[in-house]
Amino acid sequence: MKSFSLPSAGDLNAGFLVALVGIPQCLAYAMLSGLPPMYGLVTAIVPGMIAAVAGRSAHVTVGPTNTTGLIILTSLSPWAADPELLLTAMVTLSVLAGLSRLLIVALRAERVFDFVPEAVLLGFSTGAAIIIALMQLDEFLGTPFNGVRTVVDELIRLTQLNLTTLEPAAMLLAVAALLSVILGRRFLPRWPIPLLALIASIALVMFAPWPLVDRWITLEQSTVISDGWPQLATQLPDWAMIQALIVPGFAVAFIGSLELIVTLRNRQEQRYLRAELRSQGVANLAGSLVGAFPASTSLTRSVLLDIGGATSRWAPFIAAAVLLPILLFGADLIRAIPQAVIAGLLVATALSMLKPEQIASVLRANRQTRTLFLVTVGSTLVLAFHEAILLGAGLGLVIFLLQSSLPQLRRYAVDDDGWLINQEHSTNGHYAIQISGSLYFAAARQLPERLDPLIPDDAQRLTLDLNHAHQPRIAATQALLRICESCQHRGITVDICGYPAELKRIADTLGVRLPWCEFKIEQRLDGMARARLTATDEEPA
Repeated sequence: MKSFSLPSAGDLNAGFLVALVGIPQCLAYAMLSGLPPMYGLVTAIVPGMIAAVAGRSAHVTVGPTNTTGLIILTSLSPWAADPELLLTAMVTLSVLAGLSRLLIVALRAERVFDFVPEAVLLGFSTGAAIIIALMQLDEFLGTPFNGVRTVVDELIRLTQLNLTTLEPAAMLLAVAALLSVILGRRFLPRWPIPLLALIASIALVMFAPWPLVDRWITLEQSTVISDGWPQLATQLPDWAMIQALIVPGFAVAFIGSLELIVTLRNRQEQRYLRAELRSQGVANLAGSLVGAFPASTSLTRSVLLDIGGATSRWAPFIAAAVLLPILLFGADLIRAIPQAVIAGLLVATALSMLKPEQIASVLRANRQTRTLFLVTVGSTLVLAFHEAILLGAGLGLVIFLLQSSLPQLRRYAVDDDGWLINQEHSTNGHYAIQISGSLYFAAARQLPERLDPLIPDDAQRLTLDLNHAHQPRIAATQALLRICESCQHRGITVDICGYPAELKRIADTLGVRLPWCEFKIEQRLDGMARARLTATDEEPA
């Protein structure tokens, strides 16, 4: 929409398809977030339209999502008992989520998302799926609980549930909704099955004469459904509320950005990442003014843009705009939606988030990958949602730093002609150790302890090859000095060859004298890969 043009037939088709599928999702994800369902429509309409205008990709749609919904639920729970404060906290969270995205763009910090391991993302989505399913069990059984906002509370209440209070009529409806989605995905993937399930249940509530229908609990009985635009926040947040929501606001932006990255990767549109982050930041700030909770990229609805044939940003704009008359004039229909249908649709969403094959492959992987996955899943179930994802991402970063702080060490024997020989012992007491990798402070400090066991007892001369070492710092100079002093005490002559020029400058600046040598490792191919220590005509840098 940068240069104005009318929407194509593909844009119209994709826009209406996403809107139809999005109606039940928006209502369900708002309730998942602990908010009245009409706010889900507001979040899809205003941030959705603004992100469509300000963004670049024709295949990204913005609105409520299931994963960020759980963060919103837990972060807003302290104010759940006071509707006015709840709305204020919701708006504050939207502002902080928008500012977090804009801060990432301003600092050019998009690369931080590359450090989140796939095991953490899989663990997060698996834990989220379990929570979503468990949190719907009371509505699924026809016995909705009041005041439950965590999975622990839900499980406690379920253990206290009297089986005589179960409502078979609601269970039958929830199972029907669940099966319709599962079977629809398999046999009618292009049909808006969740919407058809909603429409059918509304028709039954409004017109069916059967006594069974009267036993269904509808949204009108369980939450506030306003006519027209829902109520806006009337109070400003205090500093304590802002402080409490800073981390959840960043977590919402973090998770939403990961969903955006996945969507762009699927379309080979990673070049639009900064523009889309910026547009979603602006969209959340604008949405906070009109009653929207934090909006993010919807993976499922974004895929439908592609399936529908979207060719421009008109498609996500139309998908958002079509919901406006439903928000303004559809309150009576939304009031008639049975809670059991929403529960069935959310359980279907949870099942779609589980990836059994990926989970099995991660569990068969190495210990670190397994640990990351299990820790993320476990923390998702017992901690606040934003704490769990940040813990998993932080643990992944720590493991990465630990692995990158271990330079690779390889020892060779050196024969009388200078050839490197891959064998345990040298006939002349000359050995070479190649040091490959980073030599910044964390990596260099442990170098003497790791290198010492590699030096044989019969060593008389040791050549340290730094051709493949990089990022030397002061700590590298100090580590090499310790190695030389240790070898000197053992009567071993040390040479340091292939050193980076920066390393020698640092040593000269510190006044540290190290045994630099004018040898280099020469690679030769004569039927097999071989390497040799040869003299160089270059002067030490």
